[in-house]
Amino acid sequence: MKNMRGFGIISFALYAITLQTAFLSGCSIGQNLTSQKTEQPCNIESLPQLPDVTITSVTQETEGVPHCKVAGVIGPEIHFELLLPEEWNGKFVMGGGGGFAGSVMNVALSYGALQSGYATVGTDTGHQAHPLDGSWALNNLERIVNFGHQAVHRTAVTAKALTKAYYQQNITRNYFIGCSRGGGQALMEAQRYPDDFEGIVAGAPAYNWPMLGAKATQINQVMYPDPDDIEAAVIGPKEQQLIESAYLEKCDALDGIKDGVLNDPRQCKFDMVKLLCKGEKTENCLTKAQLTAVKTVYEGPKDKQGKKLFYGFPFGGETSIGGWPRWLTGGLKFQTGIDEFQGGVDVGDYPAPTTPNLYYAFGNGIMKYMIYHDPDWTYKNYNFDTFREDAKLVEETLNATNPDLSTFRKRGGKLLIFTGWSDAAISALSTIGYYDEVMAHDETASNDVRLFMMPGVEHCFGGPGPSFTNYLNEIDKWVESGKAPEQTAAYWLDEKFQPTGSRLICAYPKVPKYDGKSDPRDVSSFSCVSPD
Repeated sequence: MKNMRGFGIISFALYAITLQTAFLSGCSIGQNLTSQKTEQPCNIESLPQLPDVTITSVTQETEGVPHCKVAGVIGPEIHFELLLPEEWNGKFVMGGGGGFAGSVMNVALSYGALQSGYATVGTDTGHQAHPLDGSWALNNLERIVNFGHQAVHRTAVTAKALTKAYYQQNITRNYFIGCSRGGGQALMEAQRYPDDFEGIVAGAPAYNWPMLGAKATQINQVMYPDPDDIEAAVIGPKEQQLIESAYLEKCDALDGIKDGVLNDPRQCKFDMVKLLCKGEKTENCLTKAQLTAVKTVYEGPKDKQGKKLFYGFPFGGETSIGGWPRWLTGGLKFQTGIDEFQGGVDVGDYPAPTTPNLYYAFGNGIMKYMIYHDPDWTYKNYNFDTFREDAKLVEETLNATNPDLSTFRKRGGKLLIFTGWSDAAISALSTIGYYDEVMAHDETASNDVRLFMMPGVEHCFGGPGPSFTNYLNEIDKWVESGKAPEQTAAYWLDEKFQPTGSRLICAYPKVPKYDGKSDPRDVSSFSCVSPD
């Protein structure tokens, strides 16, 4: 079994069956919902013919729980797979995908959707490719629009119609849950298609793609100044250990527990300049180039005039496989986390691009194929002089940055956002930034929007902190009861995906406070308090 700290969002989505059968279906933490057995035959004849929809196969499946699997294509190339459980709870949930998508993904399965009786669907977002490969978008506006928002919406509408026809009953509740790209899909649904779902979960949302491209590009520029030399980053494993050890020595115990987890990294005031070498380079200091690379990660991308473009990263994830080594540093020399990521994705015959880390692939993919539509574009000597203007066209399609959720909220919609503080893919600060913009737009949005920050958690899952919470269960309870969640539990899982400890996570801006004496791996040892 691979280290649980090493999973990225795509690996997380694809190991869903293992997780749900080992943990959710047999654990009281999962959902216990009343289901009713359908007598409908699992065949094409039992489904209606819908405009611009081709059903490619209908099969009876038994993995997980007995269910009918419907595969199809919407328009020319939006593929989807709809799973209709034999014992249906009357509800529907769509699961988001990860990366550049390219194959049908459904992260709802990771939360036990099928075992809990949900009809559930996923999509490839309108193209077939490796999820690290963005070349499918080159000069293809239709695919970009599908990827940006249309594929999820059309899949949701189609799947709900098929579900209703198959069970010959109305759907009682409609949910969406996603993380990373899926988290961005979640925000897009709330903003652009507010009628699709009553409850939405957005994890670590990738909601601003041009700025993600800018951020990745500037990090690539300092980590790999020569784009043709990607054997090792300017910041290697020893430097990452030095950086993490330095700020943890100063700040680890601020939350009352010395465990390598910062309750809120913003409270740590360590200045990385203290690590600058005074003379020759040693293992205990950073060169000027290395310090520049570190500051680029923490401070975020800037334009030529030094004006900040987007959020930087907080402290966290510098040494773990699912953190900096996978996303920001890595190197073909080390292949730390990259082999695992690429080897864990089932993409058929679609090859992965050669990349030292994931930001190298995503940054180049966004800039080459979505903004500039030039496969020969290179970040070498790129200065961002015209970036804001160049990105305007594509941001209209890809970005889910609108803080106005009034239409979604007026129809009773509930939005639950979560992210890990140690996420090295989508900065926790950017997630907080969007939440703050929503609240600034309308302070009453707190009635219908909740944000949960997860200390020590990496991208969607994994890390030294407890990283599993059944957010499908949480959004269902919220929608059904009307009572917004103030706190919930997060769990550490062992290699068999069974809980080995828990902690409290709180609705932002409140934070979990340790009582100072009880078991630090027991949720009852914490309470939610306002930050100091």
